[in-house]
Amino acid sequence: MFLENKFYKILSEDRHSDSATYRVAILPDCNVYDGHFPGDPVCPGVCNIETIKECASKLVGKLLRISSIKQCRLTAIATPTVCPEVNISISAQPKEEDYIVTATIADDKQTYMTFKGTLN
Repeated sequence: MFLENKFYKILSEDRHSDSATYRVAILPDCNVYDGHFPGDPVCPGVCNIETIKECASKLVGKLLRISSIKQCRLTAIATPTVCPEVNISISAQPKEEDYIVTATIADDKQTYMTFKGTLN
């Protein structure tokens, strides 16, 4: 995986047949924060999307790529200092050769991102 153990680390996994919740730690020492933003790090949306894709790949047991994004909303600013641990809840419904994926990144206080898309 591209960002696993660099940008985030999976702490636990609660898996069901076609859904899972991953508890992840956002790693503050990731070099992405050197440019996003030093001294006041903010999790880039593209890294959040990649994290969702990597967790979806774990869920279905194969490497996936994003085919299309139907909806992606950044609903709050995630930072490694404000929310050092988050839950990534994912559903991956098979559809022919693709997976319809819905996901949220949230903690106990708020939701940081919602995502709906097709991965294959």
